[in-house]
Amino acid sequence: MAKKRVLFINYSLHSGGIEKSLVTVLSLLDYQNYDVDLQLFANDGMFLSRVSPKANLLPPLFPAEYKLNIRQAFFALIKKGHPLIAICRLLVSFAGLRGTMGERLVRMWNVERRFIKPSQKEYDTVIAFMEGQPIYYAVTKVKSPNKIGFIHGDYTAMGLNREFDRAFVGKLNALCTVSESCKTALDNTFPEYSEKFHVIYNIISSTFMRQMAEEPADFEDDFIGMRVLSIARLSHQKGLDLAMPAVAALKEKGLRFKWYIIGIGPEKENLEAMARELNIGDYVRFMGERSNPYPYLKACDIYLQPSRFEGKSIAVDEAMVMCRPILLTDFSTASDQIDSGRNGLIVPMNSEGIANGLEDLLLHAEKRAAFSFALAQCDYTNENEINKLYALICGN
Repeated sequence: MAKKRVLFINYSLHSGGIEKSLVTVLSLLDYQNYDVDLQLFANDGMFLSRVSPKANLLPPLFPAEYKLNIRQAFFALIKKGHPLIAICRLLVSFAGLRGTMGERLVRMWNVERRFIKPSQKEYDTVIAFMEGQPIYYAVTKVKSPNKIGFIHGDYTAMGLNREFDRAFVGKLNALCTVSESCKTALDNTFPEYSEKFHVIYNIISSTFMRQMAEEPADFEDDFIGMRVLSIARLSHQKGLDLAMPAVAALKEKGLRFKWYIIGIGPEKENLEAMARELNIGDYVRFMGERSNPYPYLKACDIYLQPSRFEGKSIAVDEAMVMCRPILLTDFSTASDQIDSGRNGLIVPMNSEGIANGLEDLLLHAEKRAAFSFALAQCDYTNENEINKLYALICGN
């Protein structure tokens, strides 16, 4: 029997949960039965080196210079012989200046679709691995009888443009998400398409994570004391700004700890400025990207995720595998992951709630130990989730 031709689409492979999930899926696929191409808008990001060599990485939809800031990108693209793409990049920068995430994505796509060439190949299945441009591209630019999309968050909370997206959802054969709460959000938003919606959980390999965690964790300081860790893109969604005043309040109370943040993103300068203004530079350390975050998870005393919204956070899943005491804000899908009071703590989504929860965990070793013990009773490995994707690829 001939192999099925499958195309995966994503924007890039930067250090985020979606990107990590994609390279995990690509590492587990049955390449004896599938010929797999990977199409990115930009062939860059920390996880690019972790793509399975069995997957065929296609040339990017945009040249490398496209990702630069507009002042650099425009002239660099012209210099490299891409004048039309330079104009596209200029128009996209204006399109993304204001509005909700959904409004910006729609305006940006309405520019980009005029410059992006259609796929040259026809596929048995195309899988757009995230919302926005990858789904828009899969629906309008790829020839395939079977089109699958992924949305990794709570659609209601993400600020997407439901009226624009409705037509694209209608043209998909299946739309996958990562938790029951996220599926409920899709059901409520697009009830006429509810039969298309499927839950495929983020794939976790506990054995792999624990092996990776054996490497030393270099926190790049000589701090001795309680370590709080967050792994997150430095963006508004992740709520790191909500936690800054909480850290300042606990410093004022005299609690001794340090908060380490692994990740990059557009809010980096604002968050660093906020730390300076609150005089907590000695309590917060921005670690940048780390290709292997697991040693840091293993070594931390508390894992903090102060998000405004999530789908099913891979970082939280990984903290659970490493049995770390976990503190979450009460975003809509928090209780899908943590049973508050039994294996973690969910607090109100504000600085006071975070401060109270963090103080509770910092001061009560027995509570931290109880949470870790409860998490250790479960095996979070779920590599058989890949079978759900196989079923959709086969049209079942």
